[in-house]
Amino acid sequence: MRSLLAGLGRADIRTAPFPHVVVSDALDPAVYRDLAAGFPSLERMTWQMPPEKVPNNRRYVMPASSVIDAPDLPVGWQDFARLHSSPEFLTGVAALFQDYWPPALMAALGGQFEGHPISRLRMLGLPAEAGLLIGQDARLEVNTPVRDQPSSVRGPHLDTLNRLYSGLFYLRAPEDDSVGGELILYRWRHGPSADLGAFTQPADAVEEVVRIPYRANQFVLFPQNIHALHGVGVRHPTPHLRRYVFITAELNRDWLAPLEGDA
Repeated sequence: MRSLLAGLGRADIRTAPFPHVVVSDALDPAVYRDLAAGFPSLERMTWQMPPEKVPNNRRYVMPASSVIDAPDLPVGWQDFARLHSSPEFLTGVAALFQDYWPPALMAALGGQFEGHPISRLRMLGLPAEAGLLIGQDARLEVNTPVRDQPSSVRGPHLDTLNRLYSGLFYLRAPEDDSVGGELILYRWRHGPSADLGAFTQPADAVEEVVRIPYRANQFVLFPQNIHALHGVGVRHPTPHLRRYVFITAELNRDWLAPLEGDA
């Protein structure tokens, strides 16, 4: 299996409103079809919760460590999770965005991405006793069906303040005719908020710049920085899951703080 980074270079980086890449047909069609067909069911993602009990438009996750160890999942998913939560993938992301990493992050890394203790993240984060600096994940995620009023699973926000990068690999089902659920990229209206870690930033603090459709076999990746504001578009009532893989790496401590330098 090739990496989602295969073939990407600096020319693929879009800089508005912050550095990111958008890759259509990210995997070979046959490989993608196998992964999509083997994506876990809602029941599997919610640990056998009865469908009628599943909350409306809620996120559920399966970390890479669980995917790799799951005997009931296809080998293709185990290979995918292993590859995209590997030190080699981290090195590839570091090289792709080498001109865009914030100085504060590079200082927290001692000036380089290589040579640090690394492991896969678990549900509750890095185990403190392991002395790890970086944790990686390639976790399967779903947003549950929307049964009643249109809603967004999450509005404009920055990801956690210890994050290095965020990647989203979409697996929209062929029968999914839902409306909404795009990835929205924002910019600050009046400069960065003092509360960078807010679950959702106030609507009057940001403005929408780009909408990236929720599309099958599409990959979006961006480094964390003080301008990396994003959110999920409003989803209208639908029986379908919003399916994707969240690919990330995190430090064992926060590094992003208000008024740090631009990426």
